[in-house]
Amino acid sequence: MPKTPTEKLLQELEQLKSRGLITDDEYAERRQAIITGQVQAPPEKSGGGLFKKLGIGCGALVGILIVIGIVVAAAGGGGSGDQSSDTAAERTPGSGSADVRVTLAQGAVGEVAPGGDASRKSRVTVVRIMDPVVSTNQFSQPKAGMRWIGFEVIHENIGTKEIGSLDWKLRDTNDGEHDIDIIGPVVEMPDLDPVYSDLTPGGKKQGWIYFQVPEGAGIAWLRADPNIFAKGDLYFDAP
Repeated sequence: MPKTPTEKLLQELEQLKSRGLITDDEYAERRQAIITGQVQAPPEKSGGGLFKKLGIGCGALVGILIVIGIVVAAAGGGGSGDQSSDTAAERTPGSGSADVRVTLAQGAVGEVAPGGDASRKSRVTVVRIMDPVVSTNQFSQPKAGMRWIGFEVIHENIGTKEIGSLDWKLRDTNDGEHDIDIIGPVVEMPDLDPVYSDLTPGGKKQGWIYFQVPEGAGIAWLRADPNIFAKGDLYFDAP
């Protein structure tokens, strides 16, 4: 029997917990939010659930399979050496594995392509930074000793192929690293959907992302990863 949207969300939450990506407390909070209807699954699209959770579109998944095939062929020492011209011809020479670093500020703009693949290039703009973010709901508050930091960002597809969502992470000045708080504060500002979203060429999306950070800790950097299986990330470094 097909799973309901709520069952699918709970299954993905179990996967996050089993992989050690969230704590027991975060698991309990997010599970309660799903069960009570505070978090709902958007309309389904074609493509795999886990890869959607990781922010990888169907096109990126095909690219991953192509790379795996090339690596296997090279390891075996055989084959004609004919690699896919679809990716090789569109790679940015000399910058495939390089991270891009931009100073973090309101209005900062950076561009990044996973593995140097210019056909799947992203442009990211930091529109606003809010520290702290104050929730308008007394029942949705950060943990004791923590605060929310919010970033309003624009993600644009400036390549020629469909791309998936970015994987975001924030490092604080105590060297703690934080993933997006998918529940976040209750505010009258639209959230950026970092999970169930693809962008076609020329498309863009704008919204807020939130992180729980310890009180007293500053921002070291904000990272946008276009593909967790490819090298080359975009870092917004604190000045």
